[in-house]
Amino acid sequence: MDDMDEMNEENQERLDASPSGKSSHHIRQVLLGMGLLALLHLLLFLFPIAFFFIGIAQIVYLLPAALILRERTGIVQGLLIGAGITFLLNAACFGLLISGNFSL
Repeated sequence: MDDMDEMNEENQERLDASPSGKSSHHIRQVLLGMGLLALLHLLLFLFPIAFFFIGIAQIVYLLPAALILRERTGIVQGLLIGAGITFLLNAACFGLLISGNFSL
């Protein structure tokens, strides 16, 4: 009977895994990390001038968060994905501003 229980557990783990082989728990952690970074970005509303220096401001709260949560790789991956998205959006907006197609 023990062999049958082990086989059922293994089959259930396979069903819970996504096609990439990552468990749904890991995916939830990545999304949680992205949400955490979004909440940290919302803290910038306390200091609106920080939006002009978001690259530096993001490093100030991203590095400590990543170091504190380094044991939870999914959350750190989410933080880094969110940081990459923020960087790309910041670069795109800066490019529009410099090109003259968009003005304040």
